[in-house]
Amino acid sequence: MKERDMYRKFLIYILLTFVVVLTAGADAVGTWKLYQSYSTINSVEPTGNKVFVVADGNLYSYNVKTTEIREYNITTEPALNGRKITHMIWVKAVNKLFVVYSNYVIDILSTRDKISSISGLKNASSLKDKTVKSIAVSGQYVFLTTAMGILKIDAKDEYIIKTYGLEDEVPGMSSASGSTTTKDGPYGVVSYDATNKCWWGADADGKLTKYIEKDGELVAASTGVRPEGPTYKEHTNIKLNNGKLYSVRGLYEGWGAEGDIGNPGYLQIYDVVNNSWSVADNSYADTRGKVHTQFTCIDVDPRDSRHIVVGAKSGLYEFYDGKMTVFYDCESGTPIKSTISESFPTEIRRQNTVISAVKYDSNGNLWIFNQGNTVMICLASNGEWKSLELTGISKMERYKNPIFDSRGLMWFANDFWNPYSYGFYDTKSNQFRVSTSLINQDGATMNSYGPLGRAVAEDDENNIWYATADGPFYLTPENVTYMCNNTDLSGLRINQYKVNRNDGSGLADYLLAGVSITDVLIDAGNRKWFATGGNGLYCISADNNSELHHFTTENSPLPSNEIKKLAWDGENGVMYIGTYYGLCSYQSDVTQSYGDLNSDNVYAYPNPVEPNFTGDITIMGLTDGAHITITSTSGYVVNKGICVGGSYTWNGCDRGGERVASGVYNVLVATSEGESGCVTKIAVIR
Repeated sequence: MKERDMYRKFLIYILLTFVVVLTAGADAVGTWKLYQSYSTINSVEPTGNKVFVVADGNLYSYNVKTTEIREYNITTEPALNGRKITHMIWVKAVNKLFVVYSNYVIDILSTRDKISSISGLKNASSLKDKTVKSIAVSGQYVFLTTAMGILKIDAKDEYIIKTYGLEDEVPGMSSASGSTTTKDGPYGVVSYDATNKCWWGADADGKLTKYIEKDGELVAASTGVRPEGPTYKEHTNIKLNNGKLYSVRGLYEGWGAEGDIGNPGYLQIYDVVNNSWSVADNSYADTRGKVHTQFTCIDVDPRDSRHIVVGAKSGLYEFYDGKMTVFYDCESGTPIKSTISESFPTEIRRQNTVISAVKYDSNGNLWIFNQGNTVMICLASNGEWKSLELTGISKMERYKNPIFDSRGLMWFANDFWNPYSYGFYDTKSNQFRVSTSLINQDGATMNSYGPLGRAVAEDDENNIWYATADGPFYLTPENVTYMCNNTDLSGLRINQYKVNRNDGSGLADYLLAGVSITDVLIDAGNRKWFATGGNGLYCISADNNSELHHFTTENSPLPSNEIKKLAWDGENGVMYIGTYYGLCSYQSDVTQSYGDLNSDNVYAYPNPVEPNFTGDITIMGLTDGAHITITSTSGYVVNKGICVGGSYTWNGCDRGGERVASGVYNVLVATSEGESGCVTKIAVIR
């Protein structure tokens, strides 16, 4: 075995002497990442060298000796088998950690970081609630209380021994022996660590902290620690710009709607390069006693990416370098108005100054959609406020998610019931074109029981795609011309793409008809990504005929099947997925195309390809449509293909489907015209 390892190391050394290895920022295609919050500690279990912590329903550990912090979730190794931990307990008799999830799955983590799972509770058929109310331990046995009774589990052999059915529900129970001693501490419950003679709990910032007893009081004996992550789990609107992901957690559904109260607005910032999170400083409003609720929309100043604007239920806010610098509401002396009438008290009116959307144009002018206002508001690049009388509509509705298309038109969606609509605004002519009709090319009317427009995107053929509660539709360039030339849009026909069944019937189905779409994003390969309100995430091919992916919580690490917003990192091909229950990302196989083919931009990863790697090898820095030929050093062609977007994937096999042998492989790249060829190399170790 030692000789084999020495041979492999020698082989890697020899191969790498012929290969220039570039460190890529991207992960292997198909890689998922979770960005979990750990702000509020729920429970702590000291186990000797390690302290396990559940915070915001997520698990991490802290190694007392090495100070290593380790996260555990369904994407890590070892992988957990559930989301949102409700209970955790350490079984000292067998040195195992039990965790229970909200979906009734039970995981058992050993000291060797091996995870096994018990699904008996999840699979149990019962008319009673299976939610675990409490967890306790006695020796090697773990007891769970539920409405259906008490479950006794053998922690050593890892199986449910017996379920004790009871007439009355047991609200909870305490451990007879073997569990951790807890008591109230400075910032919540602390747990006693018998091995290290100390207590573990949260500090004022929610970080794990070591405490010692001194004169009858607990005194912090360490600096607080926790994994890097967002402070808040809710990511209802996200935007990526210049290596930063901006996220807000507002979920404004209308004045007085349940959930609006007590939900202050926060802007979270993720530095993609440095993998670090921060929360923007709201002290400018706090020190002035001004509310900041329901941050719902974001945009970045094209002249200075440090300048961020956020629209909210309570007005418009500006941030610079992560700090709030100014805010505007209905009393700020600007054209911004309250959504509700002047008969309400001033403070109530200020709290309901709804900015439903904000969008910068390429010249740095900020366009502001102020719900209920009778003017279009523009904060010009020179700082001048402009009020533009509305032409084509009577007042601003809850227009959302605007984009500028290739024609310079600003398209928007309206998911407000009065009425549901979609359309565009021409900033040059001050003309609105808004339609409430959804009659398709066949003369059929899409169901109008829900929002007609939630989000909008433009594809490579200049079609305008809309996300609706009844599936997607699109407007062709001809449709757009019709809208530009007509004030009466009753004759407008939208398009639902037909997917042939290919079963000999000659019939076709409308693409994702009946599926509630919440967002749409077009990647560099002209593929359509559709976020949904309960069916996860779809990726549809460029020609719209094939479903390339359908990710749900059952087959992927998605935190929720109800997705709020998508953001795409074209340079690295990463799709960010925002939900109310967490943020995740997916490494796709398409990146944005480079303008010119240059060998300095072309690289492959992983490189070298280690023996245990079984995924796709990705070649980056390409131009769309580039021709790829991969050969051995002797010139034998093992793979050929055409690049989509700015990247190309190779499964590491030859054209016969067999994995290639160890060696250095040449990647020959040329434009579709056969010009500007370049070469990179990939080292494969078997």
